Amino acid sequence: MKLSPLVAAAGLIVLALGGYGLQRTDAMARIAAAYKAKTFCSEVFLAGRDPVDIASVEFAGISPFIDRAAAHVDRKKKEARASLFGLGKARAFYREGYGCTIASGVPEELPPPPRVADVPWPEALESPNLLRRVDYAELDNALDAAFADASAGHRAVVLIVDGRLVAERYAPGFSADTPMLSWSMAKSVTATLVGAAALAGHLNVEDPAPVPEWKDDPERSKITWNDLLRMQTGLEFSEEYGDPTSDVSHMLFRASDAGLVAAEKKLAAAPGDVWAYSSGTTNLLIRTLRQVLAERGVELQTFAREKIFAPIGAASFTLEPDSAGTPVGSSYVYATARDWAKLGELYLRGGEWAGARLLPENWSRYASTPTRASGGQYGAHFWLNLDGAGRKRFVPGLPESVYYMAGHEGQYVFIMPEKNAVIVRLGMTRGAVPIEVAGPVAARLAGAIGDLPLAEAADE
Repeated sequence: MKLSPLVAAAGLIVLALGGYGLQRTDAMARIAAAYKAKTFCSEVFLAGRDPVDIASVEFAGISPFIDRAAAHVDRKKKEARASLFGLGKARAFYREGYGCTIASGVPEELPPPPRVADVPWPEALESPNLLRRVDYAELDNALDAAFADASAGHRAVVLIVDGRLVAERYAPGFSADTPMLSWSMAKSVTATLVGAAALAGHLNVEDPAPVPEWKDDPERSKITWNDLLRMQTGLEFSEEYGDPTSDVSHMLFRASDAGLVAAEKKLAAAPGDVWAYSSGTTNLLIRTLRQVLAERGVELQTFAREKIFAPIGAASFTLEPDSAGTPVGSSYVYATARDWAKLGELYLRGGEWAGARLLPENWSRYASTPTRASGGQYGAHFWLNLDGAGRKRFVPGLPESVYYMAGHEGQYVFIMPEKNAVIVRLGMTRGAVPIEVAGPVAARLAGAIGDLPLAEAADE
């Protein structure tokens, strides 16, 4: 006998109640609704995608709760709503220049952000601008092979060599104009804004971070900007995405002030002693940065555009805020693949762009210097490609000098100093380890780039 969808869903909920208890089931329902509403809102109003396409591909294989959540997109109000049979309801709303926010409490009013002019990449795609040290036939073969496997989930690949666009490829439904979600690549964007603030004299990374909630706490008040950037704060935080009651689930899908979640956590270890990957740390970092800038009369989103995105000509960057008005710096940044490449190129150039210094002189080196407690796998909000104690580097086919931004489901920006190149891979890889899917593609593309001339390599 075939059960109706309603009966099947009711059975699912009963099973969940038995397995998790009412509190966990309620949390799962709310998170499922928030995830679905936020995804529809951002992908429709920011990325410009068709809701039918979104429904068919974005939610498969994540959770039966998300599968069963019903969603509605209101184009007039520019919002999306989702619910799961009354157990969870959520709304996400769109604001021009800010993307989408999950409604939680009264949202803070934000000023219209300044516009950023887009500056196209210099291209080296066809004669007479082809680069001699690039094997274009091999690039085509590598991209053909990568995109022939639909299960790999590649959506965009962009290759920059010597500051020029030499190859790009997009899956159907995506293009050079499609902004795509960062997930945790946003963490590297947050670090970049901290670097820009340090250059402007607003902070020193070795100083304690002035978190208001820690003012009277003799231990947590010792945590520095550097500790935050290197994920070595010692703060408690549960980064368990499969647990609906975890800190990260609550922070991303239910909290009105994402950074406050980590600010209220106790110490589990002394600052600097233990490395622990924490999205809460990043949201605390960007929340504190916003507060520091505000005390100086500087608005964070304006600062980001004027100090980073406008100078590099990356108009598509959108930092989506929580209801408190702070960008969710751990996870919610959108940009086109070409603009993600520009951010990687900024690091490749040592923080300079068109003769102007945008980041401190040593910032690229600082970001790519191993955090001791991480065992060599992490820098300052960037991942490293180093061999470590008892483990091999994450991408064996790329040099150890490579460092990169990384996000859930296979978002990567690989920065390759030895090749003077940047590779961007964006996609949706499920059912496999994303770095094991994207890494070999990046390695094959890198293999099509000849070594730098000795004189240029000596200058790197």
